[in-house]
Amino acid sequence: MTFAKGDYVRLKIAPNTRMGTIEGVKTERGWVKYHFRQDHRFRETGPLFEAWFLDDELERCTRPSDQHWAAINKAVEMG
Repeated sequence: MTFAKGDYVRLKIAPNTRMGTIEGVKTERGWVKYHFRQDHRFRETGPLFEAWFLDDELERCTRPSDQHWAAINKAVEMG
């Protein structure tokens, strides 16, 4: 699957919390990599999560509502 800058995606290994946008695309040694940046509404300690991923590690999804993120943040706080 091909993604473009601005697409809203989630990581397949953590689909409920690792959602965000594609911030850039690069080709390295024949592999297309996507710069993923975590949705700023997910509260974490430390800096916002961002990393480069291959297309098979990501899937397109709809952008969750503020209420969705509030519920996730509350669940994370409660442990």
